[in-house]
Amino acid sequence: MVDDQADEVTLSNLKQALAVLALARTFNGVISVAQGTEVAIQPVGVGVTLTLGEILDPLNDLVEQFSALALLASVSLGLQLTLGKILASAWLSALVTVVVLTFSIALWAYRVRPPWFASLSKVLGFVVFLRFFLAIALLATHWVDSVFLQGMQDQAIENLTLTSASIQEINDQASVPPSSEDDSFFDRTAQGFNQLLDSSRQSLDIKNQLTTLQTKAESSVEEIINLIVVFLLQTLLIPVATLYACGWALRKYWSSITEQ
Repeated sequence: MVDDQADEVTLSNLKQALAVLALARTFNGVISVAQGTEVAIQPVGVGVTLTLGEILDPLNDLVEQFSALALLASVSLGLQLTLGKILASAWLSALVTVVVLTFSIALWAYRVRPPWFASLSKVLGFVVFLRFFLAIALLATHWVDSVFLQGMQDQAIENLTLTSASIQEINDQASVPPSSEDDSFFDRTAQGFNQLLDSSRQSLDIKNQLTTLQTKAESSVEEIINLIVVFLLQTLLIPVATLYACGWALRKYWSSITEQ
């Protein structure tokens, strides 16, 4: 049935919206932790020291705003799912059936339409509109989403996941535990020489990662904007446009009855 298909696609969109919300929360948490992390890009920490916050500050504000939008989108989809179940309830279906049967009997029984037939026709149009407009809006949203938006959404989620992993990796590398006070002088000296030998290679590696991270952060801004566009289309623009189209058709139907 139309209602079952509408519920199925809305539930799928809701689960995906909740997954994106969880990703945004995780991304925001990773950025918040990384903002205070300092990364030295010269041997033994001598030279230029950067904080990841310098790279991630522009992205952090956008992620917080996007998290709020993802939450609103999830609530909107949950509301649409609930309204769909209400409009598909047995009492409304029974009302539509009664009106359709009454209209059919009146159409068959009266060759000359009585004065109240126009009102009955308007009631028929209204109850059919009320019963099916939301299901039509949800299916229209799913069609646009599957044809135009799904690929963009999947790519954005994948890129944001990779960026979050990159931030976490750099943060873990920079968070080197200090040497224990119980270590002997020989152990601390050996550890210092090992750090001296490894720091050049590590600093170059971190520097390359920072450059890559900055590129990913700039790309993530675009991906978040793409997800914002997807959510606005799914939860606002397409449902409102479909509602307007159904309302326009209902008004045209009523106008044709009035003219007759």
